[in-house]
Amino acid sequence: MAFRIAEMSVTPSPLRPGVFAHARCRVEADVEVRRVYAMLPDGSTVEFQRINPTEFELTQQVPWDAPTGTYPVTIIAEAVSGERTFATATINIA
Repeated sequence: MAFRIAEMSVTPSPLRPGVFAHARCRVEADVEVRRVYAMLPDGSTVEFQRINPTEFELTQQVPWDAPTGTYPVTIIAEAVSGERTFATATINIA
């Protein structure tokens, strides 16, 4: 069974406090994808919106008080069966 996050992008790069980040994700799956979400550096999660059965996107404002630096963001895709697949993206805040 193929189930993986095939592509991920975050724009603009670098991100700046107060701007809106736009993320897109494409999942390769031969199972139904229930949802895609991201675990942010502060430990919170944000849900991607479904564009079609395999593409998801999200727009989220970078907090005004976000410190500059490079941070990992974990992307999780979850199938209806409960199976999960993970990918890590790196974001830069300048």
